[in-house]
Amino acid sequence: MGEEQNERTTAVDLRELYRIEPEELQLDITHSSYSNLAYVQVAHRDVCIDFLEMPGVRRDGKALINGTRIYMSHAAAQKLAEALGGILERVHTEEGMEKYVPGGLEGRAPSTKVERKREDRPV
Repeated sequence: MGEEQNERTTAVDLRELYRIEPEELQLDITHSSYSNLAYVQVAHRDVCIDFLEMPGVRRDGKALINGTRIYMSHAAAQKLAEALGGILERVHTEEGMEKYVPGGLEGRAPSTKVERKREDRPV
């Protein structure tokens, strides 16, 4: 018992540890995908969004659909929804982008005979 133990305590400031200056940021996108459909699930702790590439491809008698699943906090999902809503509204207003409305796309010319027939009918 003749050994002497040195007890040391160290304080770690997590704010300082995770603080990042803007000039230190470097974007590293390791994967990118195209999605034309998203399936959203909300749980009490988080939000899950499956970004899907439809219609998929047939392989071995099954339709395979590529997708990417993203989990985020409720706060992050709210920020995403707010940002997307604002950006898309601005682009639609300024640049005449197509806008989704239930039952079709606003500002889009009919692309099929079925749609043209529907439009020609009296209301």
